[in-house]
Amino acid sequence: MAPMKGLTVFIADLRKCRSQEDEERRVNKELANIRTKFKENSLNGYNRKKYVCKLIYMSLLGHEVNIGHKEAVDLVNSTKFSEKQIGYLAASLLLPEGSELMRAVVSSLRRDLYDTNECIVCLALCAATNVATREIAESLTEDVVMLLLAPSGSPFAKKKAALCLLRMLRRFPESVKAQQWAARIIPYMGHRDVGVTLAVTSLITALAQQQGDEMRKASTFAVRRLRSLVLDGERVADHVYYGVSAPWLQVKLLRLLQYFEPGEQRPELLGILRRIIDESQEAPRELQQMNAQYAVLFEAINLGIHVDVDQGLMHESALLLGRFITSRETNIRFLGLETMAHLAACIDSLDPIKRYQGVIVQSLRDRDVSVRRRALDLLYSMCDVTSAKAIVAELLRHMAIADATLREEMALKVAILTEKFATEYAWYVDVMMRLVSLAGDHMGDEVWHRIVQVILGNEELQLYACRIALQTLRAPVCHESALKVSAYVLGEFGHLIANAPGCAPLDQLKALQARLPAASLPARAVALTAVAKFTNLFPEIKNLCLRLLDRFRGALDAELQQRACEYYALATVESESLLPTVFEEMPPYPERQSALMSRLISRETDTEDQRTWVVGGRDINRSRSTRKPAEEDAPAVEEKQETTQPTATSATAVAVEAAAPAFLNESTTQTPEEQERVAKSRKHYARLLWESDGILYDGAEVQVGMMAQYKPPAARIGLFLGNKSAAAICDISIQAESNDESGDLVIEQATDQDAVPDSLMPLGQARVFFDVRCHRVFPTAPTLRISYTLAGAPTVLELQLPVTAAHFMDPVTISVADFFARWKQLGESSIGESQAVLKTPFLASDADAVQWLRNVAGGMGFALIQGADAVPDNIVAVGIATTEAAGRFGCLMRVEPKPSHSLTRITIRATNPTIAKAVATNISMIFDAR
Repeated sequence: MAPMKGLTVFIADLRKCRSQEDEERRVNKELANIRTKFKENSLNGYNRKKYVCKLIYMSLLGHEVNIGHKEAVDLVNSTKFSEKQIGYLAASLLLPEGSELMRAVVSSLRRDLYDTNECIVCLALCAATNVATREIAESLTEDVVMLLLAPSGSPFAKKKAALCLLRMLRRFPESVKAQQWAARIIPYMGHRDVGVTLAVTSLITALAQQQGDEMRKASTFAVRRLRSLVLDGERVADHVYYGVSAPWLQVKLLRLLQYFEPGEQRPELLGILRRIIDESQEAPRELQQMNAQYAVLFEAINLGIHVDVDQGLMHESALLLGRFITSRETNIRFLGLETMAHLAACIDSLDPIKRYQGVIVQSLRDRDVSVRRRALDLLYSMCDVTSAKAIVAELLRHMAIADATLREEMALKVAILTEKFATEYAWYVDVMMRLVSLAGDHMGDEVWHRIVQVILGNEELQLYACRIALQTLRAPVCHESALKVSAYVLGEFGHLIANAPGCAPLDQLKALQARLPAASLPARAVALTAVAKFTNLFPEIKNLCLRLLDRFRGALDAELQQRACEYYALATVESESLLPTVFEEMPPYPERQSALMSRLISRETDTEDQRTWVVGGRDINRSRSTRKPAEEDAPAVEEKQETTQPTATSATAVAVEAAAPAFLNESTTQTPEEQERVAKSRKHYARLLWESDGILYDGAEVQVGMMAQYKPPAARIGLFLGNKSAAAICDISIQAESNDESGDLVIEQATDQDAVPDSLMPLGQARVFFDVRCHRVFPTAPTLRISYTLAGAPTVLELQLPVTAAHFMDPVTISVADFFARWKQLGESSIGESQAVLKTPFLASDADAVQWLRNVAGGMGFALIQGADAVPDNIVAVGIATTEAAGRFGCLMRVEPKPSHSLTRITIRATNPTIAKAVATNISMIFDAR
């Protein structure tokens, strides 16, 4: 493509900018020029291409570009390759997925797929792969499949077609209808072109994970091609990499075979694997050869584990892996530890791996965090009854110095190993109490919930657990989780040690009472329950317990106050049978899968190619091996078991819902219900940009309302959480935080309010207020995080609060002459101007649309200047944004609606560019949601 001088000059100008404001001014100037040029009917293809390239470059720099969509489609329809190339690039980068112009792009794609020019066909395939919307997947799948299966097609186009199908299959598996064509592409694994074979093998690997039985025939082609490459010594032209024939193809084929049972091909596969392992005994001469050879070797070992782990081949593989985990190369150590973890998770005898236990423990101190994580996985997988104490002791010793990112996972694995391989009750209690003391801040409540469940279910544990609980309360430092366990255990079984020296009921009450002042609200709640149970267990200290409960009857926290009042009322009722009945000993919890195991499985993340094993022992992988690959898409959901906590329902897996306009957790694939919920959330968010109260989020389980009161530079935000479900929700947490690290926006929970309740009954409502201060102009809105547990499954909502720099605006009335003088001054200085032309189809159909525009301007804190513009429908407004430290910034607005064209131009000029951009962005979102 010939260089375009205008584009080169524009890029050079942007690189010369010394500040963000300079760059914004240059971009806005160029955008204004491009808008003017696009209005000209005489624009030729070269200039159209040049201006669209500038828009692409602006978009890549992070600037908002909402023009040039039609011009991009015009370039796509051009007959020149260079213009079509830029058009498809712009369509993939600038066009939103739901754009009306996407249909024109789809029509052009279908036409270009049947072009006689191979370059045009491949360009269309690349564009379809990059855009890959649901509409493209539904409309073009059959055409792409025909290109792949066409006997006269070029290998290059076939490769592109296979990769395009792979992309659409991963994004919209239900739209491509793979069952109709999957079996027909299997023979192309034997294509003479290695590039086609590679692409088709990748596609078949993805299909095998969804419909393994239908793709089983592919294993025959894979074994045949591997035999040719490994045993027969086939040298593929142009694909021999440092003496290794087509290493990428070998890796793909070996990985594909892991999704099928070997069946009658087992002997032949073992022969292929034996040859690969034997050839790896020779030390590679060069780094590149080592990378290629070891890539094939590690995948061969993974396949060997899948084929038959009882063979002596696996013991030889363990020796090889032991050499790799001591390598100086970080990548080799990482792959060695990961593959050895796979071996440990599936092999019957762990003796070949245990000999390297010291090396693996040393890897926990490796400089690379990924190596440390793989070492932790390997220790967890290789642990058994004989090595449990040593491994757990090493992990506890390392936990004090471990990274914060590893501590939660390490704590979960220590808890699981301790419960699974405990042979002594005292050891279990000692380890778990030490664990919650060391890593209490880095693990969830499910750990201490599980400790209590195990103690309740084992009578032999209860006496020793009471002694340790009392010692923990008397220790100089007692973590909150340890306090909860100790209080719960003493409240249930404190009578077992009441006659021991130093463990009298009064001693237990004093130890518990001494921890209350520094304890958190949830820990105090558990402690109050223990004190209430003391009134039944120990009548001799009942008056002291009542005195303590009476003190909390006036607590500021509603939960503590309610507990204290109810416990006090129960304890003072004149009934001999009521108190023993209500506070009788908790029965053992029913046997069920540990919530810790479900939480750990939910943390496992798969790449695009799903793993055929999980970190852990042979038992969990044996249960997984009975499932088909398509059933393993979400192991966390399948493995999830309901669990019960001492005071409320606990979490076993985390489900994250995206509901904010920023869509912090928005998935690339959404169900129609999710798409409808997101669309509703966008409208709610946009409405709160100019109204002071309304709904922020409306889901199936909860509803979040918001009320805002602004007194620049301060504000108070009220949030209301309503329970729409038929069951109670608990473990409620509502947190708001600024996304600005420099502290330009300060948001804190108001002090003069009641605490958020731990639980909420159906149709109940909780509220919380936040005080907000605008210290300086801030670029991004704060984040609201709401977490709760419903029916044993916790949910986390991440929303964006509609609080922007434009909200701290006060209306100011000035004369018409002063307005235009200031308008001209700001326009000449180019300090901060933001302009956009927005589609407003409602102008032509709604007679009150112009009045609605005026209401929006007023709701955003602007004062309307009547009679300032010669056109009656045009809106002219003025406001002043106020900050604590940076002072005040004037902001002028001009809105020019054109009902005949269904367009509205907005122009914002301010003394601060961020203010101008925030106002323009808010108006754009409000118009889009109309």
